[in-house]
Amino acid sequence: MSRRSRLRYVITIALSFFLSLLLIALIAGVILLRTVVNPWYIVGRLENSGFAEKAHLELQEVFISFGLASGVSSEVMVMLITPEHIADAAEDGVMESFNVSGGYAFDAYSDEIYEVLYSYALSQGLSITDDAKDGLRSLADLCAQTLEDYVGSPIFDILAQAQHYRRHLFIAVAVSLFLSIIVVFLIPRVNHRVTRWIDGYLYALGTGVIICIMIPLVVHSTGITSRLQITPLSYNRFISSWIEGILDGFLVALIPLVLLIGVCVAVRIVRWKKRRVTYVNI
Repeated sequence: MSRRSRLRYVITIALSFFLSLLLIALIAGVILLRTVVNPWYIVGRLENSGFAEKAHLELQEVFISFGLASGVSSEVMVMLITPEHIADAAEDGVMESFNVSGGYAFDAYSDEIYEVLYSYALSQGLSITDDAKDGLRSLADLCAQTLEDYVGSPIFDILAQAQHYRRHLFIAVAVSLFLSIIVVFLIPRVNHRVTRWIDGYLYALGTGVIICIMIPLVVHSTGITSRLQITPLSYNRFISSWIEGILDGFLVALIPLVLLIGVCVAVRIVRWKKRRVTYVNI
């Protein structure tokens, strides 16, 4: 190998390393845009994590205690809170945090509870005085406020703050994509031998594959998702599911990387066979 060939090879390796960093930045940027600053993705994770079902078990006990203190049976209080109520309130809360919608109508929810409690009082033959109405209204407002406080966790506000970085993420993704394209076309210009610049692509893609595999492995080995101590448990499950979704993004990114590696390997094999046939004919 001549001095010039060695120099071209070194430059190709350097460009390949730079390309691998650009690919990781591009992949990470796309994943963050999809998982961190996307309220619809967060809502999807709320559903997948079983947030509403777990929260229902937690809030149901609270509602029953409110009813016992007010002389309302547990059967009635259980009817006032359902996973659907919690899911709607949480999802609307996320959208409100991201300034997508106006939030959940807790006043309407309080009115709904009041109507149920009023009907229950009539069925029990109770005299509906003004004081009784005020008591029923206070109980309804207390239940609605409890749900509002539960789904009004600062966790959603913290996630919503990430939207301020949406523009920066878009710019980072665009710059990474632009520079990646430049490097992809620059490598063949530096090293004219097909096998050499194909090797350059393989180095970059292989490094990208290794990093995409290592990130989830490192996170799982630390046990971050299993050692979260967020309360209540429903939020613990949600955050764990959200982190898992981010890690899954790196694993999904392996698909195009591996496919591109397959193309490069196929080209490399074809070139090797052609050179072998030429050598045999000579």
